[in-house]
Amino acid sequence: MKKAITLAVCLAACIQLCTAQNSVASIRQRYAAIKEYISTHTGTNENDGAEWAEYYHVEARLFLPATGGHKENIYMYFNEKEENKIYPGHYLTFATTKYNYAAREFYEEYLYDEDGNVAFIYRYDPMWAPDEKAEDKEYEFRFYLNKGKLLSAIVKSKDYAQASFSDVYSGSSLKKEYEMPFNQGMAKAKSIHQLFVDTDSAVYQESE
Repeated sequence: MKKAITLAVCLAACIQLCTAQNSVASIRQRYAAIKEYISTHTGTNENDGAEWAEYYHVEARLFLPATGGHKENIYMYFNEKEENKIYPGHYLTFATTKYNYAAREFYEEYLYDEDGNVAFIYRYDPMWAPDEKAEDKEYEFRFYLNKGKLLSAIVKSKDYAQASFSDVYSGSSLKKEYEMPFNQGMAKAKSIHQLFVDTDSAVYQESE
C-alpha cells in the first residue's frame, strides 16, 4: 500500500533543526510549521484511504468519583527515522491532549525533537491559582526547552469575565509558584512519549 506523505517530506528543513541546539526562535519556527502542516493535511488520500497527516489517536473514557465522566483525546503525530529500511522506524514530533474534569476542559501541546526530548510545552488550565489565597483564573503556560533545560517561560492569565489573556510572567528562570505546572507538563510529556512508543511498537512493524 502506498504510504501517506509524512512530515519528513514537507518539513525537511525544520526537522534538521531538531537535532541542533534549540533556541526559542527555532522552536517557534518548528511549532508554526507543524501546526500549519497539520491544519492543511487533514484530508483523505484518494489512493489508499490513509490520512495525509500520520498520527495515532487515543481516546480514554472513564467515570471519576466526585467529578463524573472524564474523556481524554490524545493525538500523537510522528515522523520517519532516516533509516535505509522499507519501513523505517518512527519518532514522535508533536502531541496534543484535550481532557475534562467535571465541566472544565483542559488542553495541552507538546513539541519533541528526534531524540524524544520535549522542546515546547503549552498548557491551558481553566481553573488555577498560584497559591491558596489567590482566586482561580484561566491560565496559559508556555515553556521552551533545550535538552531538558528551560530556555524561557511565559505565563498568561485572565479573569473569567475578561475576553483576552494578559502577561503575568516572562523569563529564562522559573518562579517557585510556577514550578507545579512546569513539573506536571514535563511529567505529561514523558508519559505521552512512552504511550507513543508502546502504541507504535504494538501496531507498526519495522523491516530491513
